[in-house]
Amino acid sequence: MILWVRHGQSTWNVIDRMQGQAVHPPLTDLGRDQAAGAAEQLADLGVSEVLSSPAVRARETADIIANRLGLEVRIEPLLFEKGLDEPLQQVLGRIQEFLALELPGTVVAVSHGDTIGLAVGLLSGQRPELPANCSITVVDPRTRAVEVRRLAD
Repeated sequence: MILWVRHGQSTWNVIDRMQGQAVHPPLTDLGRDQAAGAAEQLADLGVSEVLSSPAVRARETADIIANRLGLEVRIEPLLFEKGLDEPLQQVLGRIQEFLALELPGTVVAVSHGDTIGLAVGLLSGQRPELPANCSITVVDPRTRAVEVRRLAD
């Protein structure tokens, strides 16, 4: 089972600036709080591994989650955000490659809105949607049902 988590609010999310594969924009204080809230929601789900995009905003989110779960973070370049000039088919190829990995048990994949939306679309056949910061998107691999857990406001 893959539990997809979009990174917390970044400094560039606040100013509505496209991040693409810019690695450096960090989380805001709100983004760190969002990550802590997501970590609490994940605490009792039997997570065996936390994977993260290489981007700082995703890594910071993953670190907060992994710390709460008592796990280490493994960087996974296939989870990177769509580059501003990257063809959609290339992103879909990266996602398919990620989905083909042998993943142990229940895995948290900290990634980006576009990447998660495309992955959910591939897995469920539903129209891809941009998830909210630090929402948790679960796609049951057997039924392909999609469940989105949003943080309480």
